[in-house]
Amino acid sequence: MSLITTSLSSAAKVQGRFVYRNVVIHRSRKCPLGESRAYSWRINPIEDLQDLVTVPLLQEKDCIFNPSVNEIEKGHELFIQKPGHKIKKVKSVVNLEKLPVQNIPEVSFVGQSNVGKTSLISALFGNAVDSHLIKIGKTPGLTKTLQFFNVGKQLSLVDMPGYGKNIPSYYMESMHTYLQTRRVLCRSFLLVDSEAGLTDLDKEGLRMMEDLAKPYAIVLTKIDKPRQSVLVKNLMEVLDHAEKKTHICFPQPFLTCAPSLAGIKYLQTFIAHVTGNLQLHSHEREEKQTTVKHSYSEPQGPTKNSSL
Repeated sequence: MSLITTSLSSAAKVQGRFVYRNVVIHRSRKCPLGESRAYSWRINPIEDLQDLVTVPLLQEKDCIFNPSVNEIEKGHELFIQKPGHKIKKVKSVVNLEKLPVQNIPEVSFVGQSNVGKTSLISALFGNAVDSHLIKIGKTPGLTKTLQFFNVGKQLSLVDMPGYGKNIPSYYMESMHTYLQTRRVLCRSFLLVDSEAGLTDLDKEGLRMMEDLAKPYAIVLTKIDKPRQSVLVKNLMEVLDHAEKKTHICFPQPFLTCAPSLAGIKYLQTFIAHVTGNLQLHSHEREEKQTTVKHSYSEPQGPTKNSSL
């Protein structure tokens, strides 16, 4: 969205309200971890935040992913483990020469240490996968390898080591090489901590993704942590930065909370779609997007990813 350009110091409280770049954000309750299940977020949490401001958080032209309720349920179903459709960890890789040989689409999760990549992947599986398969810790830099989790025979989720604290010496080279050369990689997700807001490390990550020129989207994690007014402010900063500084980034960010699974079905549906596992019939606006920044190619099938 177009925002009035003033310094970040313009975010302030005025009579109990936040004002960010001349946009008034009304007061809201905090949804701490202990209450996150009690607060009922909508399927797309951005709709909850829209109630706090009088201007659109997203321009209409940017709202190009609009799945129906039925399509969301189909996207969600893909991530449910059942007989003949198992969720399993395939491999942990340090040496890129040992990447798994598989002809199914992959999506990767990128971000600084402790942003919640592993927690998000666990949430995409409904937090139902055995803990020995997905290890979640509070220590930054716990993930030190590329970890591949297969969703049946349909797709694979790739948990990448976080950059920043405790970064492995081989990380940057392996990450760049994987993201740039992996033929079956059809989408990456760059995660941003919604409580901390957009940091310098996040901006470096966005620059890296732009340099790689591979399709990616932004996911704001831990939306149960900040007050919603702070969450709106941080979301607006992400949108403003993406509008001005990116050309490849998908225009709609995804908001998620791993413990309560808020926003997870919406993200599951997007992943199912971009990997060719779900055809949507409710995306008329997508076909009107012709610019590079808002390109949104229709998947041709689960193993035909080069056009994505």
